Amino acid sequence: MSNPSVGTIQRGKIFVDRLRLHAFHGQFAHERKYGQMFEIDLELVVDLVAAAAGDDLKATVDYGKVAALTRETFCGAPRILVEAAALDIARALLSAFARIESVRVRVAKVAPPIAEQLAAVGVEIEVARE
Repeated sequence: MSNPSVGTIQRGKIFVDRLRLHAFHGQFAHERKYGQMFEIDLELVVDLVAAAAGDDLKATVDYGKVAALTRETFCGAPRILVEAAALDIARALLSAFARIESVRVRVAKVAPPIAEQLAAVGVEIEVARE
């Protein structure tokens, strides 16, 4: 068992990296018709003190539920811009999980419809609870 007098959590983050989803976002007709793969990274600022001390899932944010809500939101109504889709995710997570103080959402198109050779393009936004 750990010694509780040796350090405390100052700041906690929950992350989800490289959630791969097929969706129909984009400016071009073929993107909206056939869709494409995206990778989503999430970073949630959460007070993790009680969860770490009590070893209790109810005191944190369940990342399985975070991933499921992200899928439901992102794979819902198509958006022209990934900026709008990223904001949809941030707002949904902040609305659903009161413990989240802020969220960073990174959305990448892994096969963008441009001629240059690159791994991905996309956006990253941060949204804090008001």
